[in-house]
Amino acid sequence: MALIKDYTLKKTALVSLLIVLLGSTMSCSDKSEHDVIGIWLLTTRTSDLPFDVNQDGVFNTNLVSEIDCNKTETLTFETNGTVSSGNEFSNPLKYYKEEATNVYRINSDCNTEGIISFASEFEITEEDTIKISDRVYVLSGNTLTTVYENSVNIYNEDFTEVIETKDLKLIYTKQ
Repeated sequence: MALIKDYTLKKTALVSLLIVLLGSTMSCSDKSEHDVIGIWLLTTRTSDLPFDVNQDGVFNTNLVSEIDCNKTETLTFETNGTVSSGNEFSNPLKYYKEEATNVYRINSDCNTEGIISFASEFEITEEDTIKISDRVYVLSGNTLTTVYENSVNIYNEDFTEVIETKDLKLIYTKQ
């Protein structure tokens, strides 16, 4: 009889522990989803190279500060699991390095007709990781960051050869 009572107590304790663990896991997931819901503004677009595209005499690694084409690119996360972009920058940037000075430059054409948008589903894969169309975004406080590895081709001055590549990092800030 004592053996059955001991088994019942262990089983009850195990079930209680599983309920507590499931409850805490669910609240983490709910919290992360709640943290991401809303509008996120692109505040940093960088390849970690300094540029003076606007020719104000100040070199900056953040292209949002240097290029006036589009200052309102956003991601909007909805409670139904969808995410949409608004005013996404689609103008091609041509990166190159001046041979004589070793200074990095960008050719940019601000074409307002080049604004695009998208809509997709998002998935919270870990407490701080979100996937949108197989792209990973990392949530940290009020910022959401994704990195496009080796996506920036830097050419020689006559654009005939890629001389190096850099990662492109996008950082969005919750509004």
